[in-house]
Formats: sequence, C-alpha cells, structure tokens
Amino acid sequence: MNLNVLRYALEVEKSRSITGAAKQLFISQPNLSRDIRELEEEIGFSVFTRNSRGVVPTERGREFLQLARKAVRQYQALEDYCSRDEPDSLRLHLCAPHSALLSSVLTSFLAKYGRGRRLSVKYHETGALEAIERAQQRDCSFSVIRTPERYEKSILPLIRQRELAAEVLGRCELTVLFSEHHPLADVPVLTADMLEPYPEILWEDASLASWLHEPAETGCFLHAGTDGALIVHSPALRCDILSHIPGTFQLSPPVPESVLAQYRLVVRKIQGAPRRMTLLLILPEDYHPSQTEQAFLAMLRQACGAYRL
Repeated sequence: MNLNVLRYALEVEKSRSITGAAKQLFISQPNLSRDIRELEEEIGFSVFTRNSRGVVPTERGREFLQLARKAVRQYQALEDYCSRDEPDSLRLHLCAPHSALLSSVLTSFLAKYGRGRRLSVKYHETGALEAIERAQQRDCSFSVIRTPERYEKSILPLIRQRELAAEVLGRCELTVLFSEHHPLADVPVLTADMLEPYPEILWEDASLASWLHEPAETGCFLHAGTDGALIVHSPALRCDILSHIPGTFQLSPPVPESVLAQYRLVVRKIQGAPRRMTLLLILPEDYHPSQTEQAFLAMLRQACGAYRL
C-alpha cells in the first residue's frame, strides 16, 4: 500500500471533491481518480461514494481513513527521527529554484560544515509547484520557492491549506544583468525601450502563473512571448551566455559579487513599475529541522539579508 496514495485519499476526504483534491495536490484529476480506484481494488472495498454533497467516505471508508491518518503521522514521525543528526554525518535535502545565490549558500555551507563528515545531500532545482508538492509529500526536508510578489495573497493561504508553513525569506526588485562589455553597460538607469533591440534570457518557471490562471510573467520579463528571447534554466549557462553572446541581458534577482566578478557581469536598475519577487521557505507545519538544517537555514537567512532580499 503506497503511503502517497493514503495521503491522496486523506486530501479527497478533506476536499470532498476529486477535482478539488487534485488541485490541492498539484496532480491531474484523471491520475488521482485512477490512484483512488486502484487503492479501493487493493483493499477490497469502496472508500468513497458520491452524493449531493460531493465525494464522501463510506462507513467503512471513514474507519479506513482514520487508520490511514494515524499511519501517515507515524511514518512522518519516523522520518523525522531518522533524519536526526549523527556526529559524523551531514544530511540535507531541499528543493529550490535555479539561483546563483542559493547555490552559493549551499557551497559555503558544505565548505564550513561538511569537512570530515559523511555527506548525504540532495539539492533539487525545480519549479515552484513541484517544490511545494515535494515539501507536502515530504520528499525533501524543505523547499524554497521564488514567486512574483503580487502572488503572495493568493499563494500563502493555499500553501497553509496543505498543512505547510511558509516563511518570507525576503523580497527583492529585479535588476538588469549583463556583461560589463554590453553596449548599455555605462548607462546607470535603463528603460524597457533601451533594451528592446537586445535578446533577453528568460529564466523563471511559469508553473504558479498557470496554476493561478494568471497571465504570462510579464512582470518578470520584458520580451515574454516574443522572438527576442532565449529560454535557459541553468544559472551557469545563463552567465556564460551573458558573458559571451553580445547584447544579451536578463532581469535578475540578486547575484553574489563573486559570481559577477567571475563572469564579468554588472547589474543596472530599470525604470518603470517595480518588478518585485518574494523568496519563500516552505516546510511541513509539524516539521522540526535538525541541527544541520537549522545551521543551513541560518546561513540562508543571513545571505538573503546581505543581498537585501
């Protein structure tokens, strides 16, 4: 019996709707229906039935879901126990957006705390929706997501509905990032019109915009939906392109000074409505970070403060 399917069944009970539960779980309605059907076939009785109030548990289904809830909580407690630190080991598993700043924090953390210890580290770069889902399913210790500031009022309640906690690590305004040899490098403040002739690198995932039924991320990009853009999801490749492909630029969150110096890049402000992003820490409400994870989070918060996020 798959633990994730038990969690899916509990969400269906909570939502009273297959469609609603699928939305909360960030999976498709047909796949969720199939998983519930296969679960019922495996246990030999119906967990849910449909009536005027939607999808509701059967009498035996209610008893099953009570036991399932206990099983999920016990498994979560076991996971937390097994993730506790050992003196000679370092365990860390997180999901995060493509970010030179976050990569730099992880590198500095491992250099400081990982020496002489057995490492078990997973750093999964992914979009916001997958990061939320992985935190909810406890496939990682915690997640970091980056979202346009205007989404906060919509996304924070939805995160909390999933029994997840959200902490604002910081906010930042996007600036223009390009080579120090770019034709506009000597201009201190730019306008969208000045940048119109130059190719833009698009970097932010659109999963939240799609899920919230919002328009394309025009607040994150200047050339979204046009031919004058390159879609690149690798921070190192973006920096290489900015350094070596004449005229390229991107609207960027903060970049460490070390990265700017390494790739000979500069940042410039852009006039117009502020393009503000929020960096959020996402983790289960009942999760207790280990000493290792607390040390990493302290370093992450310090880095966000240093770059005025």
